[in-house]
Amino acid sequence: MSPKDNLPRPGDEAPDMPSVAPDALCLDGHLFRINYDVPEEITRQLEELYDRDAKYEEIPEHLKAYETEMEDSDVEEAKELERLSEEQTQDKTSKK
Repeated sequence: MSPKDNLPRPGDEAPDMPSVAPDALCLDGHLFRINYDVPEEITRQLEELYDRDAKYEEIPEHLKAYETEMEDSDVEEAKELERLSEEQTQDKTSKK
């Protein structure tokens, strides 16, 4: 048996590491709270909309009450990644 045979494979659960339910779901570019502090029925409805790739306009108003903003650290990280990507593009074009 080679050492590679003992490596975890994609889809294998990590031993002694419980899985956790997500606390947010992105629908058409909008972030919604789910699970934990959200009623089970609301989470189920949001997941159904997600599964059918619903547009924001299709989301009922009572579910939009669970929309949330990205955390500041997430927004800052996204901006930083965008800035780095732009810099890399500029570097590639300036070297030509």
